[in-house]
Amino acid sequence: MTGHIGQSRATRTRDRLVESSAAQFALRGYDGTSFARICEAAGVTMGALTFHFPSKAALAQAVCTTGIEATRVVVDDADQRGGTPLESVGNVTRAVAGLLRERGAAQAAARLSREQPPLHMDWRESWLPLVRTRLRQAAALKQLHPTTRPESAALLVSSLVAGVEVGLLSEHGNAAPPAPGPPGRLAELWQTALRGIGAWQHEDLTHAP
Repeated sequence: MTGHIGQSRATRTRDRLVESSAAQFALRGYDGTSFARICEAAGVTMGALTFHFPSKAALAQAVCTTGIEATRVVVDDADQRGGTPLESVGNVTRAVAGLLRERGAAQAAARLSREQPPLHMDWRESWLPLVRTRLRQAAALKQLHPTTRPESAALLVSSLVAGVEVGLLSEHGNAAPPAPGPPGRLAELWQTALRGIGAWQHEDLTHAP
């Protein structure tokens, strides 16, 4: 029983460290985050931190893993809501944007995988391959305009999500209140993008008076 209690306490400590570290990494990046800041934020000793994570790289990888796993869960749920492949892409894109807004681990994973290639952690791999698959399906079903390649559409989606991430970093760096939620802005941008890449939207625009 004592061992079980100790293991549970260690698990809680580790989870608290990952959560606190995610907030710091998301806010300050890899280089700007120190063990001292993490210990203060998590309310643990340096010994407890280094017991679980002997290096900052190990801690960053744990944060990335948590953020990637959380993203995959949200993305799978968004994809399963049904609809056409293009509707799935829209659902997934909005879900990813919402997660970036709400979960420090996802924000941190996005930032760390972009700023620290040596970690060999790519947060985009938790959602971008599915987006590419659905866009290829949309092209096969002739839901994309004939001049739109699935790869180009995937790049557009990736750029939209990157814009949300950069916007969140700007908000963190300013004293001003946060701007309106990215999911809403992203939904508007996605609808605008569809007018260019969607087959039926293009036809409607072409035949409009």
